[in-house]
Amino acid sequence: MLKNIKDFLSNLNPDILIQAPSRINLINPLDAVEGDFWMPSVAINSKHDPLSVFLYIKKIDQDSRLKIYTIKHVKTHLKFEVINEERLVKKKSEILKKLTKNQRLIYAAIYRLLKMNSCFNQKFLKSNIEIGLLTTIPAQSGLGGSTAIIVAVIYGLACYFNLYNNLNTIKDNEFPINKDIIAEIATKVEDKDLKVTAGYSDRYIISRGGLGFCSYIGKLHHREISDEPLAIYDRIDETYEINSLPIIICFSGVIHESGDVHRKLRKLYLQQEPKIVNNYNKLAELSWKSRFALMKHDWRLLGEYFRENTRIMNNIMEQAGFEYGIGLVNNILIKLVEEHIDVYAAKLTGAGNGGSVFALINPDKIKTILDFWKNKLIEIIKDKKIFISKFPSYPVEIVEQLKNARFYQVTIDKDGVKKI
Repeated sequence: MLKNIKDFLSNLNPDILIQAPSRINLINPLDAVEGDFWMPSVAINSKHDPLSVFLYIKKIDQDSRLKIYTIKHVKTHLKFEVINEERLVKKKSEILKKLTKNQRLIYAAIYRLLKMNSCFNQKFLKSNIEIGLLTTIPAQSGLGGSTAIIVAVIYGLACYFNLYNNLNTIKDNEFPINKDIIAEIATKVEDKDLKVTAGYSDRYIISRGGLGFCSYIGKLHHREISDEPLAIYDRIDETYEINSLPIIICFSGVIHESGDVHRKLRKLYLQQEPKIVNNYNKLAELSWKSRFALMKHDWRLLGEYFRENTRIMNNIMEQAGFEYGIGLVNNILIKLVEEHIDVYAAKLTGAGNGGSVFALINPDKIKTILDFWKNKLIEIIKDKKIFISKFPSYPVEIVEQLKNARFYQVTIDKDGVKKI
């Protein structure tokens, strides 16, 4: 699929072509409170199908345009289609009206760049360009799909207008556009412009790439750039020679609004709710301990930390008022795959209440466990008696939501957002 996507987009004769990967957080805390902690996360792609956002920009003669593409599977080939095409709005006053519309992620990224960089402001308003975007990350899947779009737009526009790492284009009160600043800008896009409760983790991981152990200490209150420290991003995949992770992802097929979860947890944390704070401190300890397991490539030990992570997160979310903790479908998928002896653990990737989970497994049994997980899921969907025997306290109707589940084998994306 990756070759087909590249070939299709290259045939559109772009001046620049960008790819931004997906991500998973190996140990939570969640976006809501990460600013007090540190955590390992990894930029990922799928072994067979890319989990990425693709964006191109090219000069055109007519008024600037925005095109959104999708991919459909037609028998033995892929079909690319334009699902939305519109005039690209440029004035801030018009862009503000777009921040509640379908393409709000794209326009919010542009709006924030216009506010932060005077050179971009001048060049963008005078240009006639076409921006095209295609994503293969399932929407609202807990895999960082929204962030990948925002990061791809910021990076793509910065590169196209020769602003990326260009110190000659900034004024005294401005910042060079590099991968750290892109992560910071992307957070402000969601947090300030779109009013979505979000943290820094996704933005740094997708921008920088690789397996990172990242400290967000001092960033709890999301102040303006330079009024708080930048995150400290340590590329441990290179340091510890981790070239791959024995991980399988299952997107449940149940979409979720991560901001709704983050907002509630963030409020309780900022209020210093004792039980919530205590549990987050336990997660922070798991997080730094997990680095030693990663250092040794000790997947069994890492699995022990993952299982404890899931237990604590279920506890936190129940304390926050979520009846089924991290979510019915998430707990179902975790229990199913953990029945296999070669599965060390399974856990949440994002906010919960839908989205995705991933399993950490024996690296020699990836195909076997992938088939096992799929078959176990099919079994409870087809046979309600089996479902009831495994999940007696869960409503049977929930299995209907799992019929669109998708599975992915994971590779580490080493580059983060990049030109291709």
